[in-house]
Amino acid sequence: MNEKTAQIDVNHSRPLDVHLWSDYAEINDLVKSIFDSFSSEEKLQIKGRSNNRGRASGFTHLKVLLIDLYVAWRTDPSLCIGVARGNGAHTVNTRYNALFISPRIRDVIDLLIANDYLDSIGGSYDRIGNGRRNHTSRIRASDKLCEAFEGLTIEPYQLSLNHKQECIVLTKDDTDEEGNPIKLVRGRRTVKKRVRVEYKDSDNPSLQLMRSDLQQYNELLCQTYVDIPSLQEPFIERQLKNGRTQKLQINQTKKFVRRIFSRDDWEMNGRFYGGFWQQIGKNFRKQIYINDSPTIEVDYKGLHAAILSARKGVVSDTDRYDLGLRILTDFDQKQQRDVVKMLVLTAINAKSPKSVFSAFRDSQKDGSRKKRLTDSQLKSLLEAFINKHPYLEDDICSDKGIELMYTDSQITAHIIKKFCDLNKPILTIHDSYIVGTRDTELLRRAMKQATIKVVGVDLSVEQEGISYQQIMSIQQQDRNRYLDTFKEVLVNQVKTERYQENLSKFIEYHSRELL
Repeated sequence: MNEKTAQIDVNHSRPLDVHLWSDYAEINDLVKSIFDSFSSEEKLQIKGRSNNRGRASGFTHLKVLLIDLYVAWRTDPSLCIGVARGNGAHTVNTRYNALFISPRIRDVIDLLIANDYLDSIGGSYDRIGNGRRNHTSRIRASDKLCEAFEGLTIEPYQLSLNHKQECIVLTKDDTDEEGNPIKLVRGRRTVKKRVRVEYKDSDNPSLQLMRSDLQQYNELLCQTYVDIPSLQEPFIERQLKNGRTQKLQINQTKKFVRRIFSRDDWEMNGRFYGGFWQQIGKNFRKQIYINDSPTIEVDYKGLHAAILSARKGVVSDTDRYDLGLRILTDFDQKQQRDVVKMLVLTAINAKSPKSVFSAFRDSQKDGSRKKRLTDSQLKSLLEAFINKHPYLEDDICSDKGIELMYTDSQITAHIIKKFCDLNKPILTIHDSYIVGTRDTELLRRAMKQATIKVVGVDLSVEQEGISYQQIMSIQQQDRNRYLDTFKEVLVNQVKTERYQENLSKFIEYHSRELL
């Protein structure tokens, strides 16, 4: 292991992205210069042509790989790319691989390594452990390639970042809140690989409209600047459940949204996944600016429990997760309420009572108080919830969570369509939505219309912060309070030099695009 390889942090990585493309002259010139640096024999290895099995040429593989390395380098020079080298890692002739990238990518990678364009480290497979130490191979632009990248002026968002990428995904597995496949435990091993399902648009009469609406939304997001002005560096550090710290990138390349359906069923899941805003906590989401304007988040109150209640004819504005009594003595009322919410949602998703409590603890961070809650404590909470809402008892351990996710995805689809038709940006986090403060009332109306259309009733909502309209209404009542609130909400956000420079470049680029 050389010095450069030793510096690679295998945990600071992201998977290889095979949906990148560009026809910009400086990108084409870069690819040509790298190709021209190979020997005649190496050029023969890589050049090739597309064959009748649908595989792309070696030159296409080289171009896609170099673009992805450039995007990673511009994001964070220390960020490495995970590459699966198994024969089944890159399947051609599938709707999920529109550029027909094949296992040939391994040969291109090896050629770049041999010519000192890449630093790399091999994969690891722990045969006897629980799989936590497993990782694919890692690659990163070497100093030699970085030097070539420094001559480029193109911003990553000017590239085609999701070139022909399928935005409607059908899988066999369930997903977590971020759209990742839920890990399945087989014996002592953990299985994580997503199993995507091939389908035809004729399989579902709604597919073409669904895809068209989502493409419209993704196009709107591409033209929208989403950032956190106070960040000095374009990332947030967060702690994962396993205790590791992850750098979560906050930039304009992390906005593509897909709908993912589960269990090979078009009426299971279907939620909208993607966008860095789905991976950060509420405290950071409060600081998000959309097109250099402050935002507000509005969400449904206990949506899944509310939907189930509405189906039983019970509609109420009360907080279903507030038990009205203290059961966990080491938690305050708000903390206990959060535990009850997670526990109930876990119970609705579960297939049997036996799995509820262990599944709840598995979802918590190592070393946290929630992780240490006993079966007895969790059982007391669940029983108290059922006593308060006896009409929901039949829905516990009913495996209805995946079906409820489909219902809330229909609600979200309605809201997104409303905003897209008005050319107004909106960010979604499943049952909550972020918009500019001036669009708060529009959002609340859209949320009301959506639940009436999908569920049949108006479900209650709550918002984080104060809207522009509410600030303006204060002006007539209390001018001093109005001025204080206006400064706090609409003026006093710190805007770093990084933010202002990137915003200016983004606006300038999109202004040129309109000419």
